[in-house]
Amino acid sequence: MDFTLKNVEDYTKNLSWMLKALHQIEKEFYSQAWIFTKPVRAETSFEDIRQQLEPKINQLIENRGDQYCKQILYTIDVSERQITKAQALDMDASFSNVIANLIIKRCLQKVLIRNYYKSPEKDALGSS
Repeated sequence: MDFTLKNVEDYTKNLSWMLKALHQIEKEFYSQAWIFTKPVRAETSFEDIRQQLEPKINQLIENRGDQYCKQILYTIDVSERQITKAQALDMDASFSNVIANLIIKRCLQKVLIRNYYKSPEKDALGSS
């Protein structure tokens, strides 16, 4: 199973996976005590989460500064290289939009990886 951010896109239209990703986002931002409304439609779940996360990220940057935001991104495991690449691919998007997209995808990726390594498929591959 390939877990690159590019392939994570395949799971963004699955409500079950997106709800798990939202739970992961809430865990990542536990110190912020952010409350999110759970999406109900699979087709729009990614966008629903992004629309809730983006203003929170924007507010966080305004209140706590860039350095604090970088610290959180480091903790979540979103690299500056990923941010630069994403901004170059979507030059019209705001910084907080780019960050929100990357955070959602990274949290979804964490959920998928965790699920994969808990599954019987992993055992079939051996202990390498």
